[in-house]
Amino acid sequence: MFRPPAMLAILFSVTACQEYDLHRPDKIPTGGDDTATEPEEDPDISVSPSVVDFGSVAKDCPAPPIEVTITNEGLADLVVSDIALAGSGSSAFGTMGAGTEFTLAHGETRSFDVEFTPNAYVDYSLDLEISSNDPDEALTAVPTSGAGAEDSIFEEGFVQTYNELVDVLWVVDNSCSMEEELDQVRNNFTSFVTEFTSLGLDYHLAVVTTDMDNPDHKGKIQGEIIDSSTADPIATFLDATDLGFDGSPYEKGFAAAQAALTAPLTSGANAGFLRESAALAIIVLSDETDGSGMSASNFSSWLGGLKSDPALANFSAICGDRGFGCQEFDWAGNTLSASGGDKYIDATELTGGFWASICTSDYTEIMQHISLASAGMTVSFALSREPSNLTDVAVTVDSATIPNDYTDGWTYDSSFNAVVFHGTAIPGPNAVVNVSYPVAEECEG
Repeated sequence: MFRPPAMLAILFSVTACQEYDLHRPDKIPTGGDDTATEPEEDPDISVSPSVVDFGSVAKDCPAPPIEVTITNEGLADLVVSDIALAGSGSSAFGTMGAGTEFTLAHGETRSFDVEFTPNAYVDYSLDLEISSNDPDEALTAVPTSGAGAEDSIFEEGFVQTYNELVDVLWVVDNSCSMEEELDQVRNNFTSFVTEFTSLGLDYHLAVVTTDMDNPDHKGKIQGEIIDSSTADPIATFLDATDLGFDGSPYEKGFAAAQAALTAPLTSGANAGFLRESAALAIIVLSDETDGSGMSASNFSSWLGGLKSDPALANFSAICGDRGFGCQEFDWAGNTLSASGGDKYIDATELTGGFWASICTSDYTEIMQHISLASAGMTVSFALSREPSNLTDVAVTVDSATIPNDYTDGWTYDSSFNAVVFHGTAIPGPNAVVNVSYPVAEECEG
């Protein structure tokens, strides 16, 4: 009888057969493969994942752990005798929950975590080594890697603001211990006036003393009020500070400044100095802290209240270092010494002024910086984040690159996390300062 070809194929598939061992169901194929792997009689280790890769992780930040699972696929017990990290940089890795030695029966598993905290900006590559009694694989090496992420570059900008109108009151300690220090100021006063004249400021400048016992002092301006029309401001200032050294030993800088800038002196002996529209700067020069009985906080509040905008008034000081004070020798071998000027330093911080140690052998830069502070300018720009690598800090002023240099460039002050300018590199009025620097990536979570 004739049968179509398709029917023949069907009949053939029905009659074709295979012999199965019904006593060994593990040998019965379950898919297209007609053979199945029989478990080994010996221990047989399997590790998952076969590669541990953490990718890039921020330096000094712990990465999320990666779980590693060991399975015994053999019929005999698997004894894991050691789990170790081998290779350069292994100190950045660790294991948690692995145990020192354990045994796994057929089909059993044991999981543990691999941890990674990069401690440098490098790529790490090593092996997670698992020792066991697997006869074919006594040492299983799992490639393990990660990288310390490079720091990101952070950039921020500043503008050098200043006050075109400014009244500057010097409060000078004229007690017997001040001869060497006052000589330093007088010898370097040119640096102060030069900054003012180069800025084209409309300024008033006057001198009072810390002596509140002598009725000829007590906040009264010594000499004349110096302004931008004074023919020889330097000589006039030197005359005003030629006060001798027999002033009261009870130095009261806060009280003298307060008396000089309030009635009745503002309408009497000191009339014409204080201008309502001008910024106000007070500078104290003393080798003792204030003895007025007034706190720095109260004095700063009073000073801010003299102006409609408290930011228009600041206090600066050349005085002794905090705590035990200071001692230094100038170029002529004279001793410069002072007790701690803590109250004055507190007032500078509260009002945004400038502080310098009176025990400094060269006042040239001090006078330059303090004159800028009086004009509402600054040489120090505080950064909002901390650089992770100072060699990669880049500074520009009005797009011009400024070198890292202590004389005519910038330096980094770690105490205030600030870029500080020096000499000819100090930004001028309205200059735009840009600082770019690397910062450590922040840890997640």
